[in-house]
Amino acid sequence: MKLGIFTDAHYSSQEVTCSKRYNSRSLEKIRNAYRFFEQEGCDLVVCLGDLIDKEDSHQKETDNLGEVAKIINSGSLKTVCVMGNHDAFAFTAEEFYNILGISAPEVIETEGKTLIFIDACYFKNGEHYAPGDSDWTDTFYPHTDRLKVLLEKVTGDAFIFIHQNIDPDVNSDHRLFNSDEINGILASSGKVKAVFQGHYHPGHSSSHNGIRYATFPAMCENEDAVFVEEI
Repeated sequence: MKLGIFTDAHYSSQEVTCSKRYNSRSLEKIRNAYRFFEQEGCDLVVCLGDLIDKEDSHQKETDNLGEVAKIINSGSLKTVCVMGNHDAFAFTAEEFYNILGISAPEVIETEGKTLIFIDACYFKNGEHYAPGDSDWTDTFYPHTDRLKVLLEKVTGDAFIFIHQNIDPDVNSDHRLFNSDEINGILASSGKVKAVFQGHYHPGHSSSHNGIRYATFPAMCENEDAVFVEEI
């Protein structure tokens, strides 16, 4: 199975934010990414979150996400997207997926593989981020029991997709508060082959307990941050 992957577009009307995020360029980058994924014959496109960035009005944020949705839905490629903290700052999950015109992903089973998509936009107290109320350093996944059950049902190889990071090598402020617990669950299952993540804009790659951890560089900070993965 061939996946097209991108993350952290942070699309907005701002030309530059945080001195190195070229937000307004991301819409064209997303358009070019889909052309590339079509050419590469990808079976599925996965966005690992932070599609948009904040604006001075919710209407503008809605319009921006709508522009992205037109690209996502204009071709033949199916897209799944996990919410990032910036997406959750602007939208509820229901709003986000309704505007995108796609379903909130959890599990895809195909070709003997199980793709598990994790929404980790939660505070340590277990409450989900709400529009206008998020903290990218306070991130948590409360549904670990559900994850265990999902992995118990897997009969082949499993792959995890998440916006925030659980790679033990990545800076702690970019990792989930309970990343050690989650990594223990993944390792104990013996079924997880890779974890695909965003959030940490420089990107990173490592391996722990036989699991590959791939963190993809941010689209908003790079000219060629589009990736094809075969699983």
